[in-house]
Amino acid sequence: MSTETDGGVMFTLASGDVVGAARGELVAVCGENGSGLDVVLRETTDRILARGPGSTDATARLPATALIGRRRGLTPAFDVAENVFLGNERKKRLGPIPFGIDWERTRADTAEILQGLGSSLTPRMRARGLGEYDRLVVELARAIARSATSVVLDEPAERLGEADAGRFFRLLRSVAERGIAVLVLTQKPRQALGYADRLVVVRDSAVVAEHPRSEWADGVAAAERVRANVLNELVDRAPRPGPDRESASPADIAARPELLRIADWSTHDPLDPESLLVDSADLVVRAGEIVGIAGLRRSGAQAFLLSVYGNSAGTKPTGTVSVRGAEVKTDTVERAIAAGLYFASTDAPQYRVRFVGGIAVPVSSSKLPGLVKAGLVDRDSDLGPGDGWGGRLLGAVRSLSREGSQGDQVRGLVKEFAASERQVLLLGDPTAGATPAERAEVHAGLARIARSGKAVVIASDDLTELLDVCDRVIGMASGRVIGEVPGGSDPAGLAALIVRD
Repeated sequence: MSTETDGGVMFTLASGDVVGAARGELVAVCGENGSGLDVVLRETTDRILARGPGSTDATARLPATALIGRRRGLTPAFDVAENVFLGNERKKRLGPIPFGIDWERTRADTAEILQGLGSSLTPRMRARGLGEYDRLVVELARAIARSATSVVLDEPAERLGEADAGRFFRLLRSVAERGIAVLVLTQKPRQALGYADRLVVVRDSAVVAEHPRSEWADGVAAAERVRANVLNELVDRAPRPGPDRESASPADIAARPELLRIADWSTHDPLDPESLLVDSADLVVRAGEIVGIAGLRRSGAQAFLLSVYGNSAGTKPTGTVSVRGAEVKTDTVERAIAAGLYFASTDAPQYRVRFVGGIAVPVSSSKLPGLVKAGLVDRDSDLGPGDGWGGRLLGAVRSLSREGSQGDQVRGLVKEFAASERQVLLLGDPTAGATPAERAEVHAGLARIARSGKAVVIASDDLTELLDVCDRVIGMASGRVIGEVPGGSDPAGLAALIVRD
């Protein structure tokens, strides 16, 4: 539940713990995948919708929250002023009766807001040609135009270089100094220590630690100590019963035959053809081995496996796949299965395109490039729910559909895989949402698969489980393989590997 008052904005997590920011405060909330921070985004969206067209007088009077998500909510064909006031247009009036848009006032107000943000943008510039930093400025200008009393941002500097990230967080500081509550959701604690008044750590839908700026204000050494503490707090779960399986020594595993080799694998983001989802990744898996791939959001961990498995994620893949020493084609799911691979996930993503009128249609990743090229869908047209009726009726948007739980199917597959004709089982978050008994069932099945001489590759953000179950764990960040650690290692060490901040 979210609460907005003159004192700022607060969100209640599933545990009952509260995260938020006071007016004039800049707070960073750090949590790994599945930490429970999705409630913040959901509640923010619900709040914005409650204030939208058709809202009651009571909801319209509520303090306004702005959401700046991971995809920029701008319309490329519109100019800056049109984007700033999209769904909130300045109206001409004939006495008390509004009619038409007052463009002169709209552009004058836009220019004033941009000047206050220290931006050199002009109201008539087209959004299509703006860089990532300027797009964020326009989103902040939109929040100010709507008299927002709080702003929630989801990893806003993800696509910014170091210099632009520094500029942007200085800008956020100036926004907070206007008396606006600013809440940043992030997986980059070192970066957060550079701008936040307070850093909150969330794990398993609960607040596990809070760090005020005074803890790291003394210099670099103090900041590094706090960052190390945060990495531990992100992964320091209570011990769980591990699998009943003895890991083989690295020397023993190295002597076994290769079952799977993926070499120099890359694939592009279908919505941003210049961006790589996976960048020159390599993976070797041997008989009887369980290998983990650990990564946080947009790490490329699950996209890596999906793109190999029938090009089910990304587009324009390059690289080679070999099974038992022979190069194979895996460009369709049927060919991947015939080659000896099988993929299953409790959270397998689908692409879904929503056309004018709000009808959502599922579409395979292979179809997305054509839709992008045709101008039907792009990252900029994925408009946020706070963009008003005008925004919601524009173009098509892309979202990620996560429908239903496949836990039962995954557990059944793990149980039967050792007796199948396939050689390598690829899994995504196989125990997400599982009970302790179901988790133990999956672990027992994985051990049987390894004993049968087959192999398993698991992409997950549950670092503790990966280190318990796997012979070794590979870390990925921003689509690249960063390194690996042996099974049984300290989770904080693996966290330090994949948190690239």
